[in-house]
Amino acid sequence: MNRFFLSIFLIGSSLIFGTFVALPRFQAFSVVQRELQVKQAELESRESYFALLKDLQDRINAEELVAKIDAAIPNDSQLPGLYDFLQSMAARSGLSLRSIVVAPQTTQGQGVRLRRIATSLQLGGSYEGLKVFLSSLLRASRMTDIDSINFSSPSAGTAFVFNIRTTSYSY
Repeated sequence: MNRFFLSIFLIGSSLIFGTFVALPRFQAFSVVQRELQVKQAELESRESYFALLKDLQDRINAEELVAKIDAAIPNDSQLPGLYDFLQSMAARSGLSLRSIVVAPQTTQGQGVRLRRIATSLQLGGSYEGLKVFLSSLLRASRMTDIDSINFSSPSAGTAFVFNIRTTSYSY
């Protein structure tokens, strides 16, 4: 009979121990384990984000990319360089540069001073030469926007007169 009471006592005490001690600790352990999984996922996400940022920084720091940006947007306006650039583009296209008028402007925004250089060109030549000029101007290393194009038909001969307004940029 003592064994019977002893076994009932042990079963009852193990149920009480399981209910009041082991179950709350198991539930706390489960909560901590879920938090750990969330933190690990967050850590992996941040590690991939920082790896992406490092990769982007390495690509930006590459000299080739910086050289392309410096060529597209020079540090100073270099008006003689701009004149030479436009003259050589026109000559390679088979057009003659009749006149050029430049009006530098400064644009400020979010701490960056970007200088815009508005240029009016008067070119003479054929329509095919104009197509080659515009194509090469759009593919050129220097960042140049074409604002407008006007042309007049030739009065005598086959040469058109083209009036082109462009915008170039510098720092």
